[in-house]
Amino acid sequence: MAEAARSALADARADRQLCEAVDHLAVIRTFADSSPQFASPFGGPENYPDAVARRIGCRPKHAWYPMVGGDTPQMMVSLLAERLQRGEGRAALIIAGEAMAGQRLAKKAGAALDWREAAGEDAPALQTPGDPRPGMSPHELAHGIAEPTHVYPLFESAIAAAEGRAMSVHRQRIGSLFARFSMVAAANPHAWDCTARTSDEIWREGPDNRMIAWPYTRRLCAQMFVDQAAAVLLTTVGEARRLAIPPDRWVFLAGSAEVSEKWFLAERVDFARAPAIEVGARAALAQAGIGIDEIDLFDLYSCFPSAVEVAARALGLAEDDPRGLTVTGGLPFFGGPGNGYSLFAIAEMADRLRRRDEPTFGLITANGWYLTKHAFGVYANRPPKAAWHRRPSTDAQARIDALAAPSFTETPEGDGLVEAATVIFDRSGAPRHGLLYGRLGSDGEGPRFVAVTEPGETSSLKALMGERPVGRPLTVRRQGQRNIARVS
Repeated sequence: MAEAARSALADARADRQLCEAVDHLAVIRTFADSSPQFASPFGGPENYPDAVARRIGCRPKHAWYPMVGGDTPQMMVSLLAERLQRGEGRAALIIAGEAMAGQRLAKKAGAALDWREAAGEDAPALQTPGDPRPGMSPHELAHGIAEPTHVYPLFESAIAAAEGRAMSVHRQRIGSLFARFSMVAAANPHAWDCTARTSDEIWREGPDNRMIAWPYTRRLCAQMFVDQAAAVLLTTVGEARRLAIPPDRWVFLAGSAEVSEKWFLAERVDFARAPAIEVGARAALAQAGIGIDEIDLFDLYSCFPSAVEVAARALGLAEDDPRGLTVTGGLPFFGGPGNGYSLFAIAEMADRLRRRDEPTFGLITANGWYLTKHAFGVYANRPPKAAWHRRPSTDAQARIDALAAPSFTETPEGDGLVEAATVIFDRSGAPRHGLLYGRLGSDGEGPRFVAVTEPGETSSLKALMGERPVGRPLTVRRQGQRNIARVS
């Protein structure tokens, strides 16, 4: 993190000491501090912004460590840009970094490391913006709605059904989608995996590409075990001039927005769509005074194919748009450094914009939890038509919250139809159990519910891994704290 911060400061090519101007220092929350599952066995700093600041010689007045979510890098850009615009500081430094790969190797080797670090006596108190709610309800958690690798495949089944596509055809399509991402990563010297993969290498399971959750193989999933860091420096035009930062280093925030879907999966309007992306992106583009056709560069959040597909659909983009849908190569290939990925996309976007002589715009979409909370940034290599101001998302959020969704029951009984489904695999590559959302009634128009299949009940697994799992008939019953479904 410190090295990335130094690089960002040096990249500004200012004639005077930039660190003196950094009044805000933010570190995107690490995975180790986001979930007990990823807690570091070696500990970590109790105040990450302070730990980085002391290493690079900065003394910020404000320290930021946002809540969990892949949306938080763009959220922090907007939040701190607003603070600077209001005169509450001269410059801000935002940093993201993970050492999950090194941590795993050290743990496997039995290394005795101590990464603990006390905060300095004069360290500013941590400010933790963002929504603290978990991404799932207790009822959903009891059914296994937790791991993103188990949730995003649910969306994939709904997308295939909405497109009228058999799963065998759909699997090849998402392989082709991510093959294009892989090509971008192969040309990116900062990518974790610089190997250009074919569609078949991505979607077909094999010894080095096991099935995680149907239809997602390992190469269709974000690669979180990486060692990567990025940093972005923010300031105002006036302060940039005072600091003698050359104008050819400047990139402008032209538009932004933050909007959430109806929060829990049980409340979603449609598992194949993300209306908050449509609403939020439209707001960010409107603020920039441009339309989607005027965007030259995109980075759509790409933890899994379904995240890209629903975003492209919401934006009116073809999946093979000649402009491309990523500037980094995406989370499975460039790397998926925890909550911080989108900061890497912003840094890469800034670099690409600065290399363009003609006026150029780029759009970043960032996503937290399960297509739950979204942040958008429109960036430009020229001053925007109108001065940027962070706008409240109240009206946009009200439109999403007002959308009608199916009713939900925690105690379903009887017949129904599959609405979205996946099959969870174990590490040996064997299918373990099914996970699904369904609707009661022979016509599938009744209340929605979540359920699992019984381990070892193979007929349901076969049905859920068939060509068209959505719409398959099922029966469901309550057993203990969970609903058990049998799919025909």
